[in-house]
Amino acid sequence: QTLLNRRHPIIIADVLGDSPLARAYRETAGEEFSRQYSHIRSWMGIPLILSERVVGALAVSHLQVDYFTQQHADLALAFANQAVMAIENARLYEQAKDLAAIQERQRLARDLHDSVSQTLFSASLTAQVLPRLWERHRDEGQQCLTELGRLTRGALAEMRTLLVELRPNVLVESKMGDLLRQLAEAMTSRTRLPVEVITDGQATLPAEVQVTLYRLAQEALNNIAKHANARHAVIEMHTFPLDREPGVGVELSITDDGRGFRQEGISAEHLGLAIMRERTEAIKAALCIQSEPGRGTRVVVTWPQSHSSEQP
Repeated sequence: QTLLNRRHPIIIADVLGDSPLARAYRETAGEEFSRQYSHIRSWMGIPLILSERVVGALAVSHLQVDYFTQQHADLALAFANQAVMAIENARLYEQAKDLAAIQERQRLARDLHDSVSQTLFSASLTAQVLPRLWERHRDEGQQCLTELGRLTRGALAEMRTLLVELRPNVLVESKMGDLLRQLAEAMTSRTRLPVEVITDGQATLPAEVQVTLYRLAQEALNNIAKHANARHAVIEMHTFPLDREPGVGVELSITDDGRGFRQEGISAEHLGLAIMRERTEAIKAALCIQSEPGRGTRVVVTWPQSHSSEQP
């Protein structure tokens, strides 16, 4: 308690002596002193202070009487200051992880509400109307049945997409073509925008490349939904043999027939372009974005970068 109150290092030259600090030390140790600490003769305590608040203490002992000096205290205090900063950084890191986890759960909850819940609600209403409609107007009932199938397929696709967010290893274990079709179905369910997927096979890609390509396709589709006002979109993925090494490269493109934009008037930060460029650079891929007002937008990612034939 004395150490915490004084807020600076305390040195006890002889813990068996008659000084007030020596007596306080023995009283604090109690029976443990005779059982475990009887060999100790000199002791030094350093308070751990963070933002003017004592959060703990560092204790050092020695077998020799009158061993510790002010130089020892200064050195221990410097170490203690570093230690308390490390402890605080670790605490803040854990706090940030907890906050990130909470924010991610909140985001997933919003996505679940905005996509799956509303889709299933629409499917439920459609299913309620379908029997009566089928009896009176068979053609309209058939259309309603088709819509019900579309809604349930879309809800399933949305759920699979959310499960990917909860289990990132699925991005690596699944085939890239299946992931793209899943994204397309979820997009169509959410926005009613037809999204066509064209692939020429299932390539085996490095994990980090597959994850990045998935995220880029996801970001491009989100941009289409938010900004393009498109009537149709196409995701294409083509593989090609590499020239100087085994394996294949891949070209991924996402095209829409929406409003487009003037590229010279768009900053690098707009539409998430900065994030897309950072992701492509991280896997040494090439990113090309082509767009004109009224003529839609085409996003092309080529991995590896050296095989890109597109002009940015």
